[in-house]
Amino acid sequence: MTTQQLTDPALGLASFQQAITNGEISPVPCKLDPELYVLLDQPAEDPRFTYARIEEDGTVTAIAILVVDKPMRGLPCFQLGYAVHEQFRNQGRAKAVVTAALAELQHGFANANVHSFFVEAVVGANNPASQAVAAATISNRPEAGIDQFAEVPVLQYVRKFEHSGG
Repeated sequence: MTTQQLTDPALGLASFQQAITNGEISPVPCKLDPELYVLLDQPAEDPRFTYARIEEDGTVTAIAILVVDKPMRGLPCFQLGYAVHEQFRNQGRAKAVVTAALAELQHGFANANVHSFFVEAVVGANNPASQAVAAATISNRPEAGIDQFAEVPVLQYVRKFEHSGG
């Protein structure tokens, strides 16, 4: 029997780095934070926003990935993943990139007349570093459960974003 694991956003960071190094992708500067870059693609059926901090030498230091998921309570929902390059960990970069990415997403959707949406992060119950990021950026009230695909204990963090439209 094969042991399933949760999706590891560090693998996404590594492939994003490789694609930048090979010139296969060209993320663009964000609107609110020009030192944050975004790439919108659609690798499967669902759109994916990858927000990244990229050094002048092209090193991707941190990413936040938001993938369109099934609606929650009738509103759009995004699954959030994040990772920091090993060399740059324990410096607050995960919280910073997630916070900046969520601000950009909210700003972009407000301009597109999408005023409410949910963001969900599913974090391994054995991953205190990622739990701290999710608690600081999404919700400090996670729900414990078992991941339906990996069948491992997880904590689910959910936050509703609303914009008044003013």
